[in-house]
Amino acid sequence: MIDFLASALFNIYVWLFVLIFFGLCIFVHELGHFLAAKWRGMHIIAFSLGFKKVWGYKYKGVEYRIGCIPFGGYVDLPQIDASGQPKDENGNPLPPATPLDKIVTAFAGPFFNILFGLALGMIIWLHGIPMDTPKMTSFEVAFVAEESPEFKAGLRKGDIVETVNGSSFRSTWNDIIRKILFTVGDVELGIRRGGEKMKIKYLPVANKKVMPEEGIAYPYFFPKIPVVLVPIKKSPAEKAGLKMNDVVLKVDGAELSGYDEFYQKINDSAGRPMVFTISRHGNVFDVKDIVAKEEKLAGIYRIGVKYNSEPLPIVLGEIIPGSPAAQAGLAPGDAVQKINGKTLTVPEMFSSMVQQSKGAEMEFTVTRGGEEKIIKVTAKPAKEFTIGVEEVFYNFPNPLQQFADVIDMTYKSLRGMASNLFWKNSSTLSPKHMSGPVGIFAIIGKAVYHGHLIQAIYIIVMITFSLALINLFPIPVLDGGHIVLAIIESARGGKPVPEAMIKPIFIVFVVLLIGMMIFVTLFDFKRHILPKPKPAATASEALKEVPATEAKDVKP
Repeated sequence: MIDFLASALFNIYVWLFVLIFFGLCIFVHELGHFLAAKWRGMHIIAFSLGFKKVWGYKYKGVEYRIGCIPFGGYVDLPQIDASGQPKDENGNPLPPATPLDKIVTAFAGPFFNILFGLALGMIIWLHGIPMDTPKMTSFEVAFVAEESPEFKAGLRKGDIVETVNGSSFRSTWNDIIRKILFTVGDVELGIRRGGEKMKIKYLPVANKKVMPEEGIAYPYFFPKIPVVLVPIKKSPAEKAGLKMNDVVLKVDGAELSGYDEFYQKINDSAGRPMVFTISRHGNVFDVKDIVAKEEKLAGIYRIGVKYNSEPLPIVLGEIIPGSPAAQAGLAPGDAVQKINGKTLTVPEMFSSMVQQSKGAEMEFTVTRGGEEKIIKVTAKPAKEFTIGVEEVFYNFPNPLQQFADVIDMTYKSLRGMASNLFWKNSSTLSPKHMSGPVGIFAIIGKAVYHGHLIQAIYIIVMITFSLALINLFPIPVLDGGHIVLAIIESARGGKPVPEAMIKPIFIVFVVLLIGMMIFVTLFDFKRHILPKPKPAATASEALKEVPATEAKDVKP
C-alpha cells in the first residue's frame, strides 16, 4: 500500500511538473499579448488559459478564464481583428486600433516566449546539459550494415569520418545524426582509409530497424565512441594512475566500441585485475592491475538472466554462469508462465515479482520443450563493480546559442518536410514526425519521470522558443499573420483589408491548422500512447540485426 501511494504521488508530481511548465509557456505568451494590449490602450474582453470556459472571474472590466481544454489559451482582443467593425462584449462599437497597435500587440506574445526561453536557458548554461557522447572532430566507423546505402557507397568498418557534407565538425554522435537527418538529397562523408582520403556519397533511406515507427533516415552505421574518463578522488581508477581526459582504447587487449561495452567489461571482471590500454596526450601505454570494487545495489534483486520483454510469454535468453538462475536449473529458451502460481499477464510482472521477493524462494512455472516444469529460484541482492570514474559529457550553451539552435532546427525541419513533399526521396522527414501537445507532454513527462529535470527544462526551453517562431510565421490566425495584415493596412493608408477578402482565407487556414493538429495528435498517440513492439536496447544492436526481443539487457 505504501509503495502504491509513493508511486501515485510520484506520478502526480510528474504530471504537475509537466502541466505547470507547459502551462507557463502558454501563459507567458498570452501575458505578452495582454500587457501589450494594456499598454496600447486596447479593449480586452478576456484572458483565458485553455479553451471552453469552466471558470471565470471579472476584474476591472477583464474576465479571467480557465478552460477545460488545456492545449492553448487566448486574449480576446476585438480590435486586433483585421477587418470589420470591432465591438465589445456588449455589442458596443469600439474605435479601430492603429496598425502599430496591432503589430506591437501581436509581436508581444512571441517576444515574451523568447524572453522566457532566454531566462530558463540560463539554468542550462549554468548547470550544463548531459550529452550522449563527447564532442568529436572525427570518428572511426565501428560497424556498417551490409545492404545499406552507406555500405553500397563504399563505407567500411575502420574508416575515419572527418567531414559531413563537406564541413568539418566538433559534434556529439546525436549532432552528427541530426546533420544526416536534416540533409536534403545526398549525404557526403569525407573519410580517411589508411593514408588515403576519399568521399562517399549516398542517398539516405528510412531505417526500419532502429526506428520502425518513425521511418526516418537514421544512419546504418555507428561510430567507435572514445571512452574519456575523469577519475574520482581516492577511487581504484585514481589509485591505479588514471588521469582526467585519459582515453581508454582497450580493456584486457580487447578494443572498445563505447561506454556500454566499457562498463560491461568492468562489471564482468568481478574484481579480477584488469589491464587498460590508455591514450594520454597522444601517448599510448598500458595501465595494469586495475581492480574494480564491489558495490551492492540497495533494494535490487536479480536472478541473473537476460530475457525478451515483449511479447508474452517471457522467454529466457542468456543465463549468467554462477547466478541463482543457473544454480536453480533455468535454461535458455524456458518460457516463464507463472511465478508463485500467478500467471504473468504483463511483461513488467516478471521483474516486479523478482524485486518483491526480497530474497525469498520463488516458484517458477516454465515451459521447456512442450513440457511444464516447476523450478525454485532464490534471487540475490544485485551487485556491480566500479573503478570510480565519471564521464565528461556536459555541454554549456548560452541562452543565445540555444535560441540559435532552435532557429536552425526549425529551418532544417521545414526544409526537409518541404523537400519530401515536393521532391520525393530527397528527405525522409515529414509532418508525421512533428509533435503536438500529446507528444510534448509525453516527452517532458518521461524526462521528469526518469529524474532528468535539466533535460526536461531544456525541452521546455526548446518548446517556448519554437512556440515563438511558429507564431511569427506569416499565416492568417497566427501572430505573424496579424502582423502582415497590419503592415498591409498601414501601406493602404490605414484602410483594413476588406472583410469579404480576408474572411474566407481565415476560414481556410483555421481548417488547415485544426486538420494539422488532428494529424499530428494521431501520430503522437501512435508514438507515445498505443502499445507497439519495443526496439533493441541500442541502435547498434538493432543494426547488427539482433532481434529486439533478445537484445534487451534485462537482469532481474
